[in-house]
Amino acid sequence: MDQTDAAPSDANNSTSKEPPSKKRKTKDGKKKLESLMDEASDRSKDLKHGQPAILTGGELRRYQLVGMNWIVSLYENGVNGILADEMGLGKTIQTISSLAHLYEMGVKGPFLVCAPLSTISNWLNEFQRFTPSMKAIMYHGTKDERSELRSQHFPKIKSQQISTIITSFEIAMRDKKFLKQFKYRFLVVDEAHRLKNFDCRLTRELKQYHSDNRLLLTGTPLQNNLTELWSLLNFLLPDVFDDLESFKKWFDFASSSTPKPKSTTRGRKRKSATTTTTATTASDASDFIKDEKDKLVNKLHSILRPFLLRRLKTDVELNLPNKKEYLIFTPLVDFQSQYYKMILSKDFNAIFEDNKIKPKTSQLLNVLMQLRKVCNHPFLINEFETNLELTNQATDEQAELTPQQQQEENERFKKQVVERSSKFQLLIKMLDRLKKSGHKVLIFSLMTRMLDVLEDYLVLTKYKYCRLDGSVAQQDRQESIKNFNADPDLFIFLLSTRAGGLGINLTAADTVIIYDSDWNPQIDLQAMDRCHRIGQTRPVRVFRLLTYDTVEKKILETANKKLQLERLIIQQGNFKGLTGTKQDDGKKMSITAQNLLDILRTGASDKKHEHGISDENLYKLLSDRGTHDLEDGPGWELVRPHVEGFHVE
Repeated sequence: MDQTDAAPSDANNSTSKEPPSKKRKTKDGKKKLESLMDEASDRSKDLKHGQPAILTGGELRRYQLVGMNWIVSLYENGVNGILADEMGLGKTIQTISSLAHLYEMGVKGPFLVCAPLSTISNWLNEFQRFTPSMKAIMYHGTKDERSELRSQHFPKIKSQQISTIITSFEIAMRDKKFLKQFKYRFLVVDEAHRLKNFDCRLTRELKQYHSDNRLLLTGTPLQNNLTELWSLLNFLLPDVFDDLESFKKWFDFASSSTPKPKSTTRGRKRKSATTTTTATTASDASDFIKDEKDKLVNKLHSILRPFLLRRLKTDVELNLPNKKEYLIFTPLVDFQSQYYKMILSKDFNAIFEDNKIKPKTSQLLNVLMQLRKVCNHPFLINEFETNLELTNQATDEQAELTPQQQQEENERFKKQVVERSSKFQLLIKMLDRLKKSGHKVLIFSLMTRMLDVLEDYLVLTKYKYCRLDGSVAQQDRQESIKNFNADPDLFIFLLSTRAGGLGINLTAADTVIIYDSDWNPQIDLQAMDRCHRIGQTRPVRVFRLLTYDTVEKKILETANKKLQLERLIIQQGNFKGLTGTKQDDGKKMSITAQNLLDILRTGASDKKHEHGISDENLYKLLSDRGTHDLEDGPGWELVRPHVEGFHVE
């Protein structure tokens, strides 16, 4: 950034210990930022461009036209930006329509789309569906396949016969020598929260790509702290947001005046007067902190306004069916309970014997993982794996069984796998009722081993299902998604939460079951929105399964607290001077040993859920498709959505 704009006297007269060059850098950044904010104050409402003629196959909604115009205005003004619409609002089609408009205006490319592996096929399909006249290619595959693609398409890219290259993050790093030789008119990064770590390899590599403009797409902006926000802004505008420490100083309220105690008496004070004064002072301090937090949020919103467009589903007229989420509780069966207590008494106590002063986080995480496995199903514990292998030895042993013997063996396994887990029992009851009612179901689990157990059971029950996890090849993944949406007999889609939560449209389903919850609440929200998005015609129900009086509810409470803080964009006191305590600015707030100890020592306390949900109430919950909310009851809770604290238009 040019540092000569600042007046020399600013540095010479400064009494700060900050070096003069640093002082000028901070002032220059503020000056350029203020200029950009003035220029782009209400671009988001400009609708001077209509739908491109070459965009066929559908009509853009008004808010999508607003998004297209906003992206085009970024290009026209030479400004980079973040399209941060809530998941399910069509960030992909808004991006494609923007590139189509530029294409019609003579900007033929090349455009580069970098995305997670799970979404690149969908990007290609959407380009081919909506803009068939814009030639797009997917640059992916084995080393030999990519070599063939380079030989075949390199001349066409140079001659602008190919407008768009779609590739994964991994290939963008691996084949940067080839991909970096082009100057792109637009570099689009999908699921851009992957760039929140400014020092990660992906961020460093993509910064080296030459492009006129950069566009970041993410439905979950600002997940953790101020440093992650700066990392995204630094990627977009490195000349403005070029120094992290300077950026933090813009939000340093440590020097702000604090509320002074109000004296209500003169001379000797009685005890009651002192108490009143103390209470008044505490109230004033609380009001002051709230005001300062509000100022910080408003300041952040002002800074982001030129570069970020975010709309929620509640902001636009989608006419989407409603979505409701319920927590459903079930107590551990005796077998699980005994194993759960054994892990706590054996492994947990052993940690404190080996570490008299402070246990290691890794040790506590291991205990916690074992407890979570027991809550899901004891078969996930290593010593029970042989039970599952009995069914996976599908040929040699069972090939010699008579049909009757094989049926008996299958029934024995089904009985055992159901009896050993209360959560599994609950799931089977739900599936039976949902199948009879004609619903299609997405089941998410963090553990692929849990998906194995579920799959073994589904094979024996003859339920038709699909499965997707990180090991599924790209072509098979797309085929499964297509089949599930098209085939009414496909009842269940098993998905690993991390692999199946991004870039997938499964609107054929209207029911989501979260078998186990993620530490990061955004991951579960992404999973839910696989079916609650444009194209959904039925009300969506989300059922999150929880075992009573275990670590699961505490983990969910921890995640929800994080979600509330994220939505306020104020994470764990990361804005200095507001709480009176110094935080580790710039580092992701991760789980601590003390957090884990609190979780391990504390189970659920609400006795009304002690016996779990009754069959009668479960069936009532599953059959309710009305618009009214069922009240909380023994064994279940309706999840009330948090108030959104971050909204920029």
